Amino acid sequence: MEKSKRLLTITFAVLLFGGLWGILEATLGTLLHMPFVPGTMFLASTTIMVPIAYFLMGACYKRTGTFRSVLYMGILAAAIKSISCLVFHMSFNPVYHILLESMFMGVAIAIIRPKDVLSFRGLGTLILANTLYLSVSTFLRVNAMTSTASVFMANFEKYTFMYNCVGILYSFAFGSLLYGAMALARKYNWDFSKAKEIIFHPAFASSMAIIAIVCTVVIR
Repeated sequence: MEKSKRLLTITFAVLLFGGLWGILEATLGTLLHMPFVPGTMFLASTTIMVPIAYFLMGACYKRTGTFRSVLYMGILAAAIKSISCLVFHMSFNPVYHILLESMFMGVAIAIIRPKDVLSFRGLGTLILANTLYLSVSTFLRVNAMTSTASVFMANFEKYTFMYNCVGILYSFAFGSLLYGAMALARKYNWDFSKAKEIIFHPAFASSMAIIAIVCTVVIR
């Protein structure tokens, strides 16, 4: 019974957070690629979407206690993203990047083992995961085996340092605000037990995956 309960906890956590990730990819991720959005590092998908994805993966890990859940979550989000790629004949590059993000987040969690998402260990996990992800994705994007050293280093500096730093600053600012809100809630003994019951209910968790698929098809 205990093993079955744990399996269900992991399954519904993956559906919940993976579904949320899919919805954000279909909405905010799409918006950030629109022509009217300035193509600066402060409004880039890399600096905004990646930290959000890592936060959701961290929350999934905290809920399940296993780094494998973030890998499953990445597979679900990638599957949702691949639907729009198939339907609208788009590039599958975002799918590969989602899988890379979840893989390196799993590696970072396995190394650091953060006890809480909103902690310095949690931030360190995000920094390690994002640095590994951007380093490898830059290597693949530029094709370092055939490009010149100057071209590769320019892209490496752009993504692994500049974009990475902006994403980390966004994560720190958002995490600080959320941490302050939670500290205030604990001080005044606000009760969120009912909200947690609804959020982590199997029906709600499952609906997130369904809504994500619908959003991906309709909005794209």
